[in-house]
Amino acid sequence: MTAAMRPRAPDPLGTVRRALVVGLGASGRAAIRVLAAAGVEVVVAEERPEHPAAAGLTGTGVTVHLGRPAVEALDAAIDLVVPSPGVPEGAPVLHAAAARGIPIWSEPELGLRLHPRQLVAVTGTNGKTSTTELLAAMLAADGRDVRACGNIGTPVCEAAADAPPAAVLVAELSSFQLRFAGRLRPRVGVLLNLAPDHLDWHRDLTAYGAAKARLWEAQQPGDWAVANADDPVTLTLRDRHAPAGRAAFSGTGPVPLGVGVEDGVLVARLPSARAATALLAVTDLPAPQAPHLIANVAAAATAALLAGASPEAVVAAARRFRPGRHRLEVVATDRRGIRYLDDSKATNVHAATAALRAVGSAVWIAGGLAKGVDLAPLAEELAGVHDAVLIGTAADELALVCDRAGVPAHHAPSIEAAVALAAGLARPGDDVVLAPACASFDQFASYAERGERFAAAARAAAAAAPPEPTGGTP
Repeated sequence: MTAAMRPRAPDPLGTVRRALVVGLGASGRAAIRVLAAAGVEVVVAEERPEHPAAAGLTGTGVTVHLGRPAVEALDAAIDLVVPSPGVPEGAPVLHAAAARGIPIWSEPELGLRLHPRQLVAVTGTNGKTSTTELLAAMLAADGRDVRACGNIGTPVCEAAADAPPAAVLVAELSSFQLRFAGRLRPRVGVLLNLAPDHLDWHRDLTAYGAAKARLWEAQQPGDWAVANADDPVTLTLRDRHAPAGRAAFSGTGPVPLGVGVEDGVLVARLPSARAATALLAVTDLPAPQAPHLIANVAAAATAALLAGASPEAVVAAARRFRPGRHRLEVVATDRRGIRYLDDSKATNVHAATAALRAVGSAVWIAGGLAKGVDLAPLAEELAGVHDAVLIGTAADELALVCDRAGVPAHHAPSIEAAVALAAGLARPGDDVVLAPACASFDQFASYAERGERFAAAARAAAAAAPPEPTGGTP
């Protein structure tokens, strides 16, 4: 057959010739790049009146609308909309696009349509970044060409375009990205947990869960859907939505297929093995060996093994792994044995609960932007907290939570003042834990900035702490 007679490969973009990208953040810029490279005419809507990335698009053929509602850029010639993750599903531009029958694709959906790559994906309310990092390390230890991407840093569009066809993309995906995905197909897709979060973006918890479950809907036989055996909601979603093989993980007990804990040991039970495989003791994992961190290791190990990694590679990576910054990180210890723990990434109730369950007697620093989430369930998690120091716009709501739990609540105007106050309230051997249960954007540029300022204040407080009295007569 001559080249002229060969059937043409299907166009991954179909009839898309003019696309609207909403937002000039990292994912928006990545979408612009791959669309332009594919010969698509690109229009960008950025509702902020100024953006540093706009100047770089001058002379590129990209049309940029600044300081206007995005819906105004949705002209009659637009045949695809790619929204940035921060654009809520109820935004007027998305309503208008849906009403006109214009496809809406998230940036990962776009990237993988244009550049298909093997995908292993992680989503959930909490633990996504740590699990994704660990999963990528396990596959790399097995000799794979691995590209960690998504919310972990590099946009999926960029990673897919730059990676060779044999590479494995290990992606942290948010509910925002999954909500507008239709063909995105992970070889292994992991749902870590589900708890109320981002209810200022999704209509309600049901919509939030449905967005997460889209992780599995395009899977095919031979793919794997992995859920959390300790979180019944994830199991229900998996069984309802996953057409592929079903596995699970647990940080507390055994599972029939996947990785769980048996007599203090992480144990794998896989379809390719006749017998269970002991991986490593929980005590061999890096400290702190908090329950949620053990669950993250079990989740990553399940996904890596189902993706074909050897048990030896999984164990080697688990032994070396250290959680990233601002994830229950011990940033200072003073002469009285008081530890300061930075869990600034605990931006919702579920994550803050995990942190509170991982510490002993504690002073809790919390507060920020509540994102429409009910904070009341935290009252059940304060048994080890003898004082709370509250900051930000949610401080008054958290004070009511503390009152219900019988915990004294103290208000502070800044994170530095909160640390100084907590240092005075802490007793020898206590933990002072920043687990905000809220987003940072009322007072900080990011959770990372909040964590860095907490850490700096904690180190200063630890250095200034008096030594613990040794007793005796003068």
